Amino acid sequence: MIDEQKAITSVLEFLHDEKRRTLLVRGYDNEAKLKVVLSCLNKEFKLGIIRTSAMTDIADHINRAFKRDLLPSAVKSTATYKLGNMTVNINSYVTHTQSNPKGNENTFTLFYPVQLVLDNPKRLSRFIDEIDKIRSKKVILITTNEWSIEKWDIENYMDEVYFYNVENDNLQLIRNLKNNGAI
Repeated sequence: MIDEQKAITSVLEFLHDEKRRTLLVRGYDNEAKLKVVLSCLNKEFKLGIIRTSAMTDIADHINRAFKRDLLPSAVKSTATYKLGNMTVNINSYVTHTQSNPKGNENTFTLFYPVQLVLDNPKRLSRFIDEIDKIRSKKVILITTNEWSIEKWDIENYMDEVYFYNVENDNLQLIRNLKNNGAI
């Protein structure tokens, strides 16, 4: 797990850096990215906010990443959930409601997945405005469908961008993406 250890080190370095607040995690293995980021957040935070584009899919994404049922299949934005040592609220960044939590110095905010807003300039602008209003200590964005994203303007608004390379840990995925012409 050479690539995983590099990713853990990079994410933890970001979490410990007081000068950097926002991180974009890129890469081709969605489950690996999600697992590493949540595992690192679990070491540093007790409270967090997960913002997603699809409330119906988020539990499945997290459960698949950890290969066990950590969340119920149907999550509600009005509830909190125990995820490791953390208590998290999960809500949508696509449907704008007045109750979207902004966080504070004791929380993180994780956006997963963020691919939906990246190729649409109007949506991206609103999304960046929303990120600016968050008061969490750390804000992390994780992409999905990396190969289909055409514009990477979001990188200009991040304090750090990390590309989680899985060529050592998941060579089969890289081979499949290359064979299918995705990369």
